[in-house]
Parts: sequence; C-alpha cells; structure tokens
Amino acid sequence: MNNQPINKLFKNLAGILSVMLLVTSCDFGEDIDPDNSDDPRDNIVDTWRSTEVSAIYGKSNFYVDIAKEPFDSTELILSNFYNLGDSIEVKGALNGYKIYISTQVVNGNEISGEGTIAGDFSVINFEYDVEDGSGEEDNVSAEFHRI
Repeated sequence: MNNQPINKLFKNLAGILSVMLLVTSCDFGEDIDPDNSDDPRDNIVDTWRSTEVSAIYGKSNFYVDIAKEPFDSTELILSNFYNLGDSIEVKGALNGYKIYISTQVVNGNEISGEGTIAGDFSVINFEYDVEDGSGEEDNVSAEFHRI
C-alpha cells in the first residue's frame, strides 16, 4: 500500500494550517485605544497650537500640551496654558465636549473658564479669566488646533 498521497495531503494541510495561524496572529491595524480603556480623554490628549487673544497682552501663539491626570479619570493637565511655561500645569475636567477649568491659583495666577471641543476633536475654543494678583482681570479667548 502506497501512503505517499496521504503523506502529501497531511503536509499540505499542515502548511495551510501554519499559514492560517500566522495570519490570524498578526495585527494588521493600528490600535485606536492602545491602553484598551475607552477613555474619552484619549480624543484630546495631544499638543495643540493656541491662538490666544488677551485683553491685556493682545494676540499671541504658543503650544499647549494636554495630558491625562493619572489619578482622576475625568481630569486633564494643560501644560503652558496661558503661556505660563511648559512646567506650569493647569487642571481641567472633561465632561462631554466641554473642558471646565475650575478656579485655581497657578504660579500666582487665579484662572477659571471653559473650553468647547469640536465634534471631530480638531479644535477647542476656550474662554477664561486670569487674575495675576494685581487686581486687573484678563479676559481671554483662545482657539486650540492640533499640530
């Protein structure tokens, strides 16, 4: 009895099975949510270009980094907000398409306001007030764009 056709069939099946296992174990797509968390903050964590119009300082452009606060699932950290410096952090709370900046004193500046996020997460429009201790309140609007 000749087992050559059966051996050939098993070799072909083993080869096909190996290829199928290899293909199904490959990752062909980019992870949209790399930490697998469904965290809505992931939509806005990025570096943004701020075009700010200040009642005191006029118009200016600078970069703001938005990161997740690691100890609170709704909080954000905005670095260089109001062009205070990369190491200066303002806290914000995300609720839907709004970022709320509750009154806080940061680097001697009392800051409060809110931002509205565009539906496609490409723009954030902020309105906020800053009081630097001099008694004069700065009314500010800023438009953030992803870079």
